Amino acid sequence: MGWEDINLNLMEGIDFTLKTRNLILPVFDNATNALNEEWKKYADTFKKQIAEAYQRDESEGGMLSQELDWEEDLHRQRLQGVGALALDWLMSSVQVALRGAKTYLDKSHPPKPPYNKNDEGWLGYTADEYQKRFGIDFKAGPVSFERIQELVLARNAGIHREDAGNLEAYVAKIKEPAFVDDGYVGEYFFVTRAALVAMIEDSERFVKWMVSEVEKLRLAKKV
Repeated sequence: MGWEDINLNLMEGIDFTLKTRNLILPVFDNATNALNEEWKKYADTFKKQIAEAYQRDESEGGMLSQELDWEEDLHRQRLQGVGALALDWLMSSVQVALRGAKTYLDKSHPPKPPYNKNDEGWLGYTADEYQKRFGIDFKAGPVSFERIQELVLARNAGIHREDAGNLEAYVAKIKEPAFVDDGYVGEYFFVTRAALVAMIEDSERFVKWMVSEVEKLRLAKKV
């Protein structure tokens, strides 16, 4: 069996699903559950200490209560870090799939850069390349292109938290951001399991569609 006989839908599509279902989501779940269990044990013990402190002295109890609030914020930051790493892994997997699939058409549709980033970094560059090289419009897929843009923007907001501009760019670009908890203190980057699973499912649908479009072009050249 030669290179031209490889089924892209099976090879690239299944590889992406294996990463998301068997790596990214389990790691997120295990890390999140471990942190939550640790926090619950700590908080339950500390609350008892606070109650005892209030009985001795109100100011002492108040100081311990404040310390618990600080610890809770640290716990949220730990969860925030786990979520950011999950989105980074997912975004990287989408990026690898897009870069890998196009190589199957290097001979029939050779690249002719430069391609335009359209202020969207690597995703804008890749979208422009797919459109010009293969006639594949990412906006025509089964998943709105805004969802893939959100993955990239949310990942940037989580990984580069030191730059407030990334969070601002995310909430300004996406109408209903899935990875923002505005019920905490202002707008706060946060990844819930439900939001992550939904993004994984949309990313899978997008990648499978993209791979099928590339496969159609590859098979057409074989005829």
